[in-house]
This record gives sequence, C-alpha cells and structure tokens, in this order.
Amino acid sequence: MSPHSDRLRAVQWNVEHGNGFDRAAAALRGHPALAEADIVFLEECDLGMARSGNHDVALELAAGLGFHGAWAPLFLETTIGRNEDSALARGAVNEESLYGLAMLSRWPFAGVRVIELPSPERFQFEAEGMYGRHIALIAAIERPGAPFVAVAVHLEVHRTRKHRAAQMRTLLRALGDESRPVIIAGDFNTHTFDRGRPESVLSGARTMLFEPDVALRRRLLFPDRGTMREPLFEALREAGFEWNRFVDREPTLQLRFQRIDEWNAVPAALRTPFTRVLTWAEGRAGLRLDWFAGRGWHGGDGFTVKGLDGPGAPSDHAPIVGEFW
Repeated sequence: MSPHSDRLRAVQWNVEHGNGFDRAAAALRGHPALAEADIVFLEECDLGMARSGNHDVALELAAGLGFHGAWAPLFLETTIGRNEDSALARGAVNEESLYGLAMLSRWPFAGVRVIELPSPERFQFEAEGMYGRHIALIAAIERPGAPFVAVAVHLEVHRTRKHRAAQMRTLLRALGDESRPVIIAGDFNTHTFDRGRPESVLSGARTMLFEPDVALRRRLLFPDRGTMREPLFEALREAGFEWNRFVDREPTLQLRFQRIDEWNAVPAALRTPFTRVLTWAEGRAGLRLDWFAGRGWHGGDGFTVKGLDGPGAPSDHAPIVGEFW
C-alpha cells in the first residue's frame, strides 16, 4: 500500500547504466526522499553490460523494491562502453549488451507500449557503437481508484534543440487522445546547445568560458526560458502539460568536459594547456537535464535530491522527486 493517502510520489533518475548498482539500489530502498516512491522512472538502464556488473538493472531493482517493472531497450551496445566503462568492466565481457529505460511501479501495469522517436541512428552507431533508436515507454498504471498514465523518455544529447523538440512532439502525438492524468518523466537533455554542427564546438566553448555567471546559470537551469530556450517546452505547453510546479531549478548534472565528444576530438597537445581553465568552467556548469511534466493533476511540487550524484556516487545524475495530487 502506498504511504501517501492523497498524493503520488514519483522518482526520476538517470542511473548512469547502473554502474553504481549496489549504491543505487541502497538509495532507492533506504534514502528518506526515495524510499517512499510509488513509481520510479529510470534511464541509462543496462541489461547484461560488463560495466554495470552484467546486472539486469531494471529487473533487480524492481525485485528489491517489491515493485512491478517494465523495461525497453534503446540500443544494442557493440562495445564495452565509453569513458570509464572499460575500467569498470574489469576485464569482463558483455553478456547481453543492451541499454534502455525502465519504469518501476507500486501498482500493476494495465498496458505498456513503446513509441519510437526520431533518432540520429547513424551518428550513434558511428560515434558510439550503439545500434538502435530513441523511444518513449508508456504505461497505464492501475492505481486503485485513480488510474493514470506514466511515460519514461530519454531524449537525445548529440543534436539540436529543434531535434529534441521533434522527439517530444512525436511523443505528445501518441498521448493526444489520453483523458487520464499523465506524468512524463525523463532525462530531456535540455543543455540548450545545438550540437552536431561545425560551429558547435566554438560556440559552446565561448558560452562556457565567457558568459557571466548569473547569465550562464540562468540559461542552464531555466532552459525553458530565454533566447536559447529548448522548444520542447513549448510543445509540452501546447499539449496541456505543466512542469514549473515540479522543478526547484537545481542542477541534476555537473558538466565534465572529458565526456564531451567534440572536446575529446581535439588533439591532446591542444587540450592540455587549457586544463585549469576547463576545471574552472566545469565548476560553473550545472545543468538541469531531468524533468517531470504533468497533465490532469490538481497540484504538485518537486525537488532535487542532493548527494547521490558525481564521482563515487551511484550516478552522475541527481535523482528528482515529484509529488502529484
């Protein structure tokens, strides 16, 4: 039975593949902000990847919570992974090589479906060795007396704001006739930069190095506003969704330049002199990437859970909590 009599508690968390599986599992079971969740949305959720101990991350987390679970693959990984993944694998090999997103629910699923989103398949394969497509996972949740629809989604990070908006519009069309309350949760990758263009590296570097602190913070934590806003929020508004009441405008990811493909493509001899400057720039670059959006709810609020993200933590993303009523 839910500990909340008149409201629903949701947790949204990009768990970085499940690389910190034991720590993530312990947090979901025991952290005061997470342990009373009624539904959990997860991105970067591995199945049989050596970097995450070849766990079936979604199945094992659902079992540990005593929840119902749904998982769907985005990509088949043709390599051991990226960044620190080889070190985490410790010489092991992938058993299944799948990477996806999941939903864990206190209540049963009445139905689950997958919606395919416009995806840069060729880029993902050529740059990262990942074969597949972006999706949204949509489930009807049999909450007693108050059923609702839950959606997990992970929008792409390597292309433009316009492309992320096209992905969101595809998802919203699939929900167009839905009359029940809806929660959309996910890593929207709302970094506000148009990547994948020849000028994107210089444009991004100029912003990160020379934008005044207040202006940069506002851009990165309020990606739904301003001249460089992400148009996916306009699509959400047009479809009757709101998000402001569920966000506290805290960062959910701290930028790390060593994980940016464009920066790593620069020869090491040219990168080294800028190490100190980049460390300073990273300290300014807190991104709000994770969101809830709701339709059909009377009220709600939300907050970011601190202390569970960063090096040595369960994930590089902070989880967020949303209350819906």
